[in-house]
Amino acid sequence: MYKPNYFPLRTLSTKPRFMKKLFTLSFIALGMIALQSSVNFSSVPPTGYTGASGDYCNSCHGSFALNSGGGGVSISGLPTSNYVPNQQYTFSLTINHGTADRRRWGFSIAAINGSGNSVGSFSSTNANAAPNSTELSHNNAVSTGDANTYTYNNLRWTAPGTANQAVTFYYVGNAGNAAGGSGGDYIYSGTSAIALPITLASFDAIVKGETVGLRWKTSSEINGDHFLIEKSDNGQHFYSIGKVIANGNTTTTSSYSFTDAKPSFFERDIFYRLQLVDKDGSRKLSNTVKVRLAASETQLIKVYPTITTRNSTVAADIKTEKNRTIDIQFIDNTGKLLATQKHALMSGSNTIRVAMPNNAATGVVFATFSSGNWKQTIRLAIL
Repeated sequence: MYKPNYFPLRTLSTKPRFMKKLFTLSFIALGMIALQSSVNFSSVPPTGYTGASGDYCNSCHGSFALNSGGGGVSISGLPTSNYVPNQQYTFSLTINHGTADRRRWGFSIAAINGSGNSVGSFSSTNANAAPNSTELSHNNAVSTGDANTYTYNNLRWTAPGTANQAVTFYYVGNAGNAAGGSGGDYIYSGTSAIALPITLASFDAIVKGETVGLRWKTSSEINGDHFLIEKSDNGQHFYSIGKVIANGNTTTTSSYSFTDAKPSFFERDIFYRLQLVDKDGSRKLSNTVKVRLAASETQLIKVYPTITTRNSTVAADIKTEKNRTIDIQFIDNTGKLLATQKHALMSGSNTIRVAMPNNAATGVVFATFSSGNWKQTIRLAIL
């Protein structure tokens, strides 16, 4: 009995349905890819594309080279030096483009310390921005009409709890075309660094005969300008006695020194400290160091009166450990030598009468007392 072969018919009847399903699945897959591409742009972006690790958003939005659209991205409000630990800084991020044909705007920013780790924390009161892991980014890319700029305001960064960390902000901005995919978008990148103040590693003072040698080292300097050397007789009131120029920018150890050639003529404690001054004018004080000075063999205790007239005399109380002859030079405020005198001293306390030069003009005269390595200058006013 003849039995019809239904297999070919089944094949013919099922093939169109199979092709229809295959076409439908392919269409859905393509739609999901397009949707995913759109979602990646308009919602929260992936992390790790701020440039901190060398990767940027144009690895996905790759229609154009990085920073090639005649625009840029910038931030304002974040510190550039000497952040305050735990302080919250409110900042803004602006994306610019060369032509007014952009309709959607996105961004990401990261804060990285010198060890390559995230530092501080981000937050936002902007409804279109939110923390994204350790970064801050748009959570709803802003749509506009045709424009060439957009600014995200009310962004926040809280500084770390410890001071003196080098921090670099890495950020990217997306000037998009709102076409629903990753094509046709321009990516811009930028960086901004918080400069470290001069980091002092050590500071000490050593008595060298009748002088004091100061030595200090820095472990790093960013935008360092100079050091002011300050001195005090009581540890409370300091005055400047010198200046040393800083290396400026270095991450290696730098060594400095300064000699106080006239520390004191009396047995006493002397105090020293440094002012570390950055190029932006910010300053930081070092620790204070103290040295004990032995008395000089000869000490000028007092000269009186210090306001006098030409052809008059003044008294000078001088103490010395042995008999000696001292020289006195009178110099006017132009540096001209007016007169010289010699006086003999006996071991112990002496009071001598010093004649003022008759050729001294009205004004200031400097009298320098000296003997061997000892020298001391006082200022007198001539009426």
